[in-house]
Amino acid sequence: MEKKGIGVAAGILVALAWIMMTPAIGQSQAQKPGVIQWRGQMCYGSTTAPYGPFGQGQTGAGAHGWWWADSVKKASNGRLIITWAEPGAIFPIGEADNAVSRGVVQIASSFGTYYAGRMPEADVETGGVFQWENNEQAYECVTKYGSMRALQQVYAKRNMMWLPFFGNAIIGMGANFSAPNPAAIKGKKMRAIGNWADYIRMLGGSPIATVWGDIYMAMKMGTIDGYVAGPGTFEELKLKEVTKSYVYPPLISAGLSNFTINMDAWKALPADLQELLERDTPAITYAGLSHFSGLRFFGFQQFEIEQSHFLNNIP
Repeated sequence: MEKKGIGVAAGILVALAWIMMTPAIGQSQAQKPGVIQWRGQMCYGSTTAPYGPFGQGQTGAGAHGWWWADSVKKASNGRLIITWAEPGAIFPIGEADNAVSRGVVQIASSFGTYYAGRMPEADVETGGVFQWENNEQAYECVTKYGSMRALQQVYAKRNMMWLPFFGNAIIGMGANFSAPNPAAIKGKKMRAIGNWADYIRMLGGSPIATVWGDIYMAMKMGTIDGYVAGPGTFEELKLKEVTKSYVYPPLISAGLSNFTINMDAWKALPADLQELLERDTPAITYAGLSHFSGLRFFGFQQFEIEQSHFLNNIP
């Protein structure tokens, strides 16, 4: 009986020791104390050729999100780690607002126009047609003239924190036809969403809501005749293979995107990390524009640049 009692006591001691060494419920065994891990999803793929996977010097709108997350990790000394899923892996890209608001993910890198049907302010957020003459104006509007605070108030009503993502330097029009003037758009099927779609309608074209990653095949199959997007897509989506001309200027928009954060996750952050993200995200993503889009990187000279006549004949 004594031996049996000793065995039971030893077993209890081993069990207690195991419990004491086991992480608390909700804390990952791989997560170090004091480290916050967020799961998020992008609306721009990081694996579209020739940019992905991230980590090999590639660029593109999707890679920009990874680059930002890496910057956050370094600036926070490893206290905030953000892991991204590719578009559609967790939720449809048009459901970013609902997914973040409900806590399906802690963060999303998205584009407001995708869910503007539920949030009309999101169309204003992404940049009205001809709202900004250049990206400097977009940055100034967001950071110095109250746009950022106003949008944060709108998003807060839906349990989200909003931060700007300057992921596109230039938004013009690519086409499989010559477009020397606005009349050339009449009757054409153009990939355009939100207020860009209204612009295409005003020119007499038919806007088609094609998903970002599907533009190439839509152009190749003739589902669309052109698109409203930045020249970074020449390489990122291989659109140089199906594009004949590109209209720029005018700058249709700067294509402002966003990082939306679940408000509960945001409030759980230490105050210094909140300050870090609010203060540095606009500057970090704006500075990254030269790395992720712009004319000089994408063989722009190979296309017909339909600028002077088109620009001078806008109704």
